[in-house]
Amino acid sequence: MRVVIALLILSFSISKAQIVDCAFQPARIYSYEDYKSSMTFEPLIANPYEARMGFMGQPSEDRLRMDIGATFDLFQLSQDGTFGVDMMTFTRLRSEGRFKFPVETTDYFFGINSAFQFDGSPLFGRLFESKDQLRIRLSHISSHLIDGYTIKDEFISPPFVFSREFLEIIYKVNYFSKYNYQKISPYFGVNYIFSKIPSEIESYELITGIEYTKGLSDKLSIEAGYNFTLKGFNDHYFGVNNGQAGIKYNFTKDRAIFVGVYLYDGLSMHGMFFNQKDSYIGIGTQIYYF
Repeated sequence: MRVVIALLILSFSISKAQIVDCAFQPARIYSYEDYKSSMTFEPLIANPYEARMGFMGQPSEDRLRMDIGATFDLFQLSQDGTFGVDMMTFTRLRSEGRFKFPVETTDYFFGINSAFQFDGSPLFGRLFESKDQLRIRLSHISSHLIDGYTIKDEFISPPFVFSREFLEIIYKVNYFSKYNYQKISPYFGVNYIFSKIPSEIESYELITGIEYTKGLSDKLSIEAGYNFTLKGFNDHYFGVNNGQAGIKYNFTKDRAIFVGVYLYDGLSMHGMFFNQKDSYIGIGTQIYYF
């Protein structure tokens, strides 16, 4: 609860500090350059398996989720294409009060990616004033129980081997509004799991979502995203819903802090609990480096 209160105070302070700047911001016309990142394909806002540096408190569950990861473009493949790497961990912690957070499980994610941008959409041509993007990831993820998931030095449930290698393809359309500093980005994709333990995990996952960004000033913006994944095991498929919305404050063009609300509902993102359901709303923060 202390973490939640602190985050609310931080969010209010940032918003109050910028309110005058927002009110007197002169009208201007925005272009693609105002949205352009140092990366060819930024991490998706609401997809849980993305590179983040931050944490999120789940007050109703007395748990925390801590994501530590990064993705970088290493070199150019072409004028509009890059090759990069992904390295991440997704950790679930239990809150025991007095700032004690035993670690229950951690998922380790690493892989490579290629990303491309298109001025004229290969799918839609010039039907929309947009900048389309394609990302291909070849990745490995494994999951492990940690000593925080124990009672009297015994695991609450027995650990097992969880590992999968997969190929993910995401296509994203970025629609820019020049006059009111808005960006709307629907996307869709597929995840093919070609190697997996345990074997009851289904080999295909469908991914779709939408993102919204609204600039309030040169430094302050609203960010929101929704992600839906269809995934399954034992010949049964289930929908997983993820949402994220909040305020982002940019210290520089590629350094920012985000404070917001997170939603998760569906099969757990953690491999040790792949056949169990998680459902929670949390408050958290992230550091942006792109």
